[in-house]
Order: sequence, then C-alpha cells, then structure tokens
Amino acid sequence: MRCHTATIGSRVRYGCSIALVLISAGAQACDGGAVALFACEVAKSRKFIELCAPSPLDAQSGYLVYRFGSLDEQGNEKTVELEYPADRSGSLKRFYAATYTRAGVYTQSVRFVSGKFDYTVFTRARGMQTIAAGVEARDRQRGKTSVVSCSERPRFYISELKGLVGCDRETPVGPACVQ
Repeated sequence: MRCHTATIGSRVRYGCSIALVLISAGAQACDGGAVALFACEVAKSRKFIELCAPSPLDAQSGYLVYRFGSLDEQGNEKTVELEYPADRSGSLKRFYAATYTRAGVYTQSVRFVSGKFDYTVFTRARGMQTIAAGVEARDRQRGKTSVVSCSERPRFYISELKGLVGCDRETPVGPACVQ
C-alpha cells in the first residue's frame, strides 16, 4: 500500500485509510464511489453495519450514509434494511460525531436521529483493546436502548469527519467533538 506523501495533514491519513477500509470491510460494499468509514459484521447474525462516504470527503459535495442490512451465505450484501438519510444532499448536517474518554474508556461515536430513535454507531476501547463496537438504537420516547454488536473489531475512520459534521451534545460527558 502506498500513501500520497506530498499531501499534508489528514489527507495523508485519508489516502492510506481508504485502502485499509477496503481491505477490512470484507464483503460489505458501500454504494458507487463511496468507502466505509466504519464497517462490521454483526455478532451471531448475517447482518452488517456501515457508515459510508465518498472519497475524497469534503463539505461541498460530501455526504454520510448509515446502512444496516443482511448478508447472503457468501457474506455479500443481500438487502439494505435501513439506510439513512434517504436523500444524501446535505446529509453531513444530519450527523453528530464525538470522541471522548469516560472512566478510562475511549469512545468514538457518530449519532443521528430518525423518527423517534437515536442511532449511535460506536467503538469503545480501554487502551489498545476494543471492549465494544456496534450500533445503539434508543427510543427517545420510552428511553429504552438496544445494542447490535459487531462480531469483530472494526476500523473507524472518524477523524475524516472532523469539521464536517456537528459536535454531539448528547454524550455521557456532555457536548463533545471529534478531536
């Protein structure tokens, strides 16, 4: 794998990370021209979770899409059961991202609201060990939360969203942004 070393800052990381995402994402595949900023297969299930964005990602033409769906027997995408938002135009404004540490646990998260639910795609780690990853769905009216866990440690390129999506005001530590 080669990175474009002439580019400075996050673009160098981005150039390298896209190749890693394509290798690590397995059978999941974001739609045409998009890459997975987060991707995993769901534990004990033939499902997948993805956050997809175009490469390169920028404020003018960029978008972010959450996808959840089923895999076939070979691990290829079978059906997309939930895709948010339906209209990609202006979608960066519909997501909130944060990185923070609480009680020694480092969390990366991207949240969005759809209907009466909050969805949060996340990874949590203590040191170099991932202790949880997946998506939480919280019913905003009842307060009940369900978690769909990843079967493996996903790669999460949340730094690519820095400055492109809003800070999350609803984290356990209060308002937080991607650092």
